[in-house]
Amino acid sequence: MTFERLMTGAAVAVAAVCFGAAMAVAAERDSAREFLEVTGFDVAIASMQQGAMNGPGIAGADPNEFGSDWARLAEEVFEPEGMIEDSLDMMEEIMPQELVDHGIGFYGSELGQRLVEAENASQGMDSDRKMAEGELVVTRLADENPARIDEYRKITEAIGGVETSVRSVIEVQVRYLMAAMVAGASDIQFSEAELRDILSEQKGQLHQAIEMNSILGSAYVYQDFSDADVEAYRVALEDPQMQQVYEILNGIQFEIMADRYEELAGRLADLAPQTDI
Repeated sequence: MTFERLMTGAAVAVAAVCFGAAMAVAAERDSAREFLEVTGFDVAIASMQQGAMNGPGIAGADPNEFGSDWARLAEEVFEPEGMIEDSLDMMEEIMPQELVDHGIGFYGSELGQRLVEAENASQGMDSDRKMAEGELVVTRLADENPARIDEYRKITEAIGGVETSVRSVIEVQVRYLMAAMVAGASDIQFSEAELRDILSEQKGQLHQAIEMNSILGSAYVYQDFSDADVEAYRVALEDPQMQQVYEILNGIQFEIMADRYEELAGRLADLAPQTDI
């Protein structure tokens, strides 16, 4: 065999390996995208854009202080496809295929798809209306079926718990406000430690608000499901593998939200003066 033929054969072999690796990466990407679609996590991620556009509640400020430019900037920073692509990148790095398959297995089932349909539909609903209708359901359940309310509390705990949500909200607030101060878009000036202390004082109120909103939200979303369906969902969420799935998903959602709010805060100084915090 000549040197030229030997090198040609080696090149073909390398090309085959590279092609195989590229196909494997593409397959992983397709699997991750299927996971997002089947579980409805893509809708949950995309819905962060509307939440951000509705006003800078993350900073505890009055949305009217920011003017219409806030909505325009939030729409740009929280662009759904970009957030979904970031979700896929993180999933490929940290979520094992067995957990991807586990999530698809449950949420791809008949019950799982009904749950996803209900959850997706609620994402685009006005939050005040959802909470008001959820409160009516909870009032009725308190008299007729209090065990159902306990199931909703267990579901909340299974997907991360209120304490995890409280810590995430405070951390996002810290990163947002610190970025706003650095950008010169905030009149307040605190060290990070001081800011954490101030926000930590709100933990009790924040805990109550998140816990109540979670129960009211669940009451609204799952009101047409039977007790057996809700119990089956809770059992599925308490499965050790599903616990790992949600630990990863909660981490991904937090990172995307925190990164976007940091970016948004850093660009506030480019807006009109009414955007000062």
